[in-house]
Amino acid sequence: MLIHRKKKLVLSVKSTVHGRWSIIVLLLLLQIGCANKGNHSHLQEYICPMHPTVLQDKPGTCPVCGMDLVLKGKSGDEVKITAELNYLLKPTNVSVIGSIKMITPSYKSARVNLETDGVITYDTRRITSIPIRMAGRIEKLMIKYNFQPIRKGEKILEIYSPELVTAQRDLLFLQKSDAENVQLIESAKEKLRLLGVSNQQIAQIVLSKKEMYSFPVYSSVSGYIMEESLLGTSAPSAPSPASGMNGGSSMNASLSPSLTSSEIQIREGMYVASGQTIFKIVNTEQVWAEFNIRQSGAREIKVKDSISLLFGSPQKIIYSTVRFVQPFYQEGESFAKVRVYLSNSKDQYQIGQLTKATIKTESKKTFWIPKSATLDLGIQKIVFTKRNGSFRPKSIDVGQAAGNWIEVMTGIEVQDSIAYDAQFLMDSEGFIKVKN
Repeated sequence: MLIHRKKKLVLSVKSTVHGRWSIIVLLLLLQIGCANKGNHSHLQEYICPMHPTVLQDKPGTCPVCGMDLVLKGKSGDEVKITAELNYLLKPTNVSVIGSIKMITPSYKSARVNLETDGVITYDTRRITSIPIRMAGRIEKLMIKYNFQPIRKGEKILEIYSPELVTAQRDLLFLQKSDAENVQLIESAKEKLRLLGVSNQQIAQIVLSKKEMYSFPVYSSVSGYIMEESLLGTSAPSAPSPASGMNGGSSMNASLSPSLTSSEIQIREGMYVASGQTIFKIVNTEQVWAEFNIRQSGAREIKVKDSISLLFGSPQKIIYSTVRFVQPFYQEGESFAKVRVYLSNSKDQYQIGQLTKATIKTESKKTFWIPKSATLDLGIQKIVFTKRNGSFRPKSIDVGQAAGNWIEVMTGIEVQDSIAYDAQFLMDSEGFIKVKN
């Protein structure tokens, strides 16, 4: 009985020991499995940037393209943001224009140089009309072509006038029949003077006691003669250069846009009316240099402003001052005229001669910005103003330029912050739309 109990006890102890070893072995196996799993999870994988299907557990090259394999990152890993990455992560508009130079408009006046083209034209104050004081028929004409040079006292034409013949006969009759009637004789002489007869001619009539049937008309000034229909009443605004007339006259066809030939239309035998002007004489001892100035610059120019004129070949510079600024615009024109008076006693200037001028003047106080701050879109100019951290295009009206500065008439305010380099902000993806 005792032996049987001892056998049971020994079997119980063995089973107990065996159970404990089984548990220990099981625990060891579990621990080893977890360790292997953890080691496997920390294995590094290398991948080809161009072929993601290529994977291996060590560095090397891609068998497809030959590129170096890179370490494959794990999802969920936090990326450290460096200074380089921080720059790349900025929005495009911030990273591009964040450091652009800004300026504010300058309210000031500036010394402006206005460049313009002009032309030499005649001085309308030195145009003399040659009227016919009596009606009659042209017997003889000394003028052969328009713009023919003529001197003071030179004969222009001879005219037969029945009215003049009658007035001469009245004077001769009084001289013969009533020589003591001084008052009546003087009235007859005055009538001849009103018809254009000079005192010298009257004395010749009284002395010869014979009337003149062909009465001469003389020039009262020196210059260049032309028909009234060609010259008109005012100087041409922009005559084009033309070659000189016959005889080497410096007066040319540029005096009238309507002129097509130097040949005169007046003929011997033609009748003229009393008071009719058929010829005018232009004296070119003094001429004008006229310039057309755009509206943006016309308001800046004042009388006595300095001006330098540049003439053709060989180039010659003349320094003068502005003498006249036209206070109105002519119909159909959008520019004002500026005039310079030039002495031409030596015929150094020809009517119709082109010239360039630079007018130096002081502008009125207004806003000025650098030229680089403006962007020309063809039909308008814009600047980029910064508000609330963003740039917006703004349409402006510009005036004159002075060096690297340009005048802004309208469109900006004194508090505006403007981009110094407008071209840098040009959007390449879409054209700029300006809100008016």
